[in-house]
Amino acid sequence: MPRRVRTHVNPLSVTKEVSFDGFANQNPIWVDVGSCHGEFVFSLAERFPAVNFVGFEIRRPLFEKLRKRATEIPNLEFFDGDAGRNFENILRPSVNRGVKIERIFVNFPDPWFKNRHEKRRFLGADFLEKTASWINPEVRWIFQTDQKFLFDATLEIVRKSPFSTVNFFENPPEEARTDWESAKIREGAKIWRVEFGKSGSGNSRLANTDFAES
Repeated sequence: MPRRVRTHVNPLSVTKEVSFDGFANQNPIWVDVGSCHGEFVFSLAERFPAVNFVGFEIRRPLFEKLRKRATEIPNLEFFDGDAGRNFENILRPSVNRGVKIERIFVNFPDPWFKNRHEKRRFLGADFLEKTASWINPEVRWIFQTDQKFLFDATLEIVRKSPFSTVNFFENPPEEARTDWESAKIREGAKIWRVEFGKSGSGNSRLANTDFAES
């Protein structure tokens, strides 16, 4: 009988520590936080072989499937545990030796609707402040959600963070979609998307001036 995969996992309850020395080259890294079934990051890893990819998936059964599938893909590594807890452990060794973290995708995260659960969200003020102290300044964050209240709450945090330069965009980044997004689009749901980073950290490849915040 297949193992049941939990829909929601409290990241604060997962205390596993993981680490990573980095890939055996100096190629830039793109990060996928909450890879789920991996359709988004596998698509990108195949299309961009000169980019290395790091995927985080907290749910162990999904992580095991992702890791098995990625065995023959040299530019893709997956990690389990809480992404927030292990983010620096996984990426800082590469940054320290001059590798650029170019993009960090946070796609359709669990919104954690209750106020007392806000601290479970990946993108928080303390996390962004701490990350800004060590990550390369050119990094761009890409956040997508079908929950307007979560988009607004995240945008408020971002605008007060060191990564306060925002660009809104309309189409899926690199035309890659998650299964969740595809399902929501079929339902007629609206998707909110924003790219953010430090001021003067480079031109956006995603910005669409025809897309207005609503």
